Amino acid sequence: MKTGRIILRACLCFLPLLLSLGAYASPLSTAEYRRQLQQFSARIEQIKAHPGQARELEPEIPDGVSVKGSSGEFSLSYDWLKNELKKFELADARTQATIASQIHDRLQTLDTQAQAYEQAQPDSQESRKKIQQILARHEFRRAHGPGFLEIWWQKLMRWLSNFFERHPIYGRRGNELLHIGVYLAVAIAFVMFAIWLARRLDRRKDPLDREIVPFAPSAKGWRTWLSEAHARAQQSGWRDAIHLAYWAGISFLEEQGAWRPDRARTPREYLRMLGTRKPQYPVLSTLTRKFEVIWYGHRDASAADFQETLGQLEKLGCR
Repeated sequence: MKTGRIILRACLCFLPLLLSLGAYASPLSTAEYRRQLQQFSARIEQIKAHPGQARELEPEIPDGVSVKGSSGEFSLSYDWLKNELKKFELADARTQATIASQIHDRLQTLDTQAQAYEQAQPDSQESRKKIQQILARHEFRRAHGPGFLEIWWQKLMRWLSNFFERHPIYGRRGNELLHIGVYLAVAIAFVMFAIWLARRLDRRKDPLDREIVPFAPSAKGWRTWLSEAHARAQQSGWRDAIHLAYWAGISFLEEQGAWRPDRARTPREYLRMLGTRKPQYPVLSTLTRKFEVIWYGHRDASAADFQETLGQLEKLGCR
């Protein structure tokens, strides 16, 4: 029976997924929000004299509230209060007094701000137009509050933290291996789900991989590039020959699926996309360095430079 209860508790780790989908509490008015702050302040004063009540207060604090005022509805978080109460429970008596005073002062500050907001006159139409014009500027287009996934993730992490605090890994009566096994199973399940989700989002369709992008290096086969390079070499156009030979190597790797075709990449971007762990990286690095020095550095080239480039191509497999 005890084993069944432990497994049941581990399965309950998925409860936040369901709880996060529930309906939000109805918004509070500014006056109701102020009364809530004042109630919390009174409880903090009681906790100063009776520190043991801090654990009882924490579950009563919501994750956040919505406050509806004259200018709209605002979402306010109580995460800071929950975190401070956790610090309070773990601190010594002297530090507890300091933390309680800081919490009380912050609650008073929030109450004062809410009172000032409540007494403020509603914005005029002209002021609202100015605010809308400011928020419509380019620098504010990406500004936004926390999204659904961010809020859900914070709730899940807080719930798991509280769960493991109440159910430590090492039990008082043994069963340590069983506890560890259950927790590892939960952790592995989350990791596997994250990996599956990442692969699902990053999955690429085969038709896109086989797509020929116009003007990309692989749009013209590597043998064509190499043939043109030999033609220029016969005319002693060594710089052009090395230029064409380099793109023969890029076209070869692109045809092998080293990266997705794109006509707008630079030589250094191709090198970075290949990655240092690939066996072709040292060869492409040497090939890129020779190409950049001669082509972009406007250095004169010779038959020996071209033969060295051909040798690097052979190492890649361009034969």
